[in-house]
Amino acid sequence: MNAHSFFIQLSALSLVALAGLFLLLRLPQWQPHQGFALACLALFIAISVLMYFAGAKAAHSSNKNDFTTVALGFSGGKIFLSAIAILVYVELAKPENKLFVLPFFLIYTVYTIFEVYFMMRLGRTKP
Repeated sequence: MNAHSFFIQLSALSLVALAGLFLLLRLPQWQPHQGFALACLALFIAISVLMYFAGAKAAHSSNKNDFTTVALGFSGGKIFLSAIAILVYVELAKPENKLFVLPFFLIYTVYTIFEVYFMMRLGRTKP
């Protein structure tokens, strides 16, 4: 997968995710969590971009273990950053309910599926 097709697909996915968030966040129970949801969207877009470039570099490496290390490292790092983001939001915003996790998990799931897709494509790259 080249960078051009990656960014086209990432942009399309992000627009669809943003439209879905816009519809979900219009509901009164999720409106207080709008900032958190949009910040999570930006975080996962940034992680995807970093993951693509690190994965592309590792895929062209003569050592195929580099690619596996990058993929596993980013997966673990994403889980860690997600937990930190939720904990920070809970501590700073003190949400009245736990509904903020639904938009978060929707975004997380969509971007995880996309990352698995493009990393599988990158993994097929010949060094």
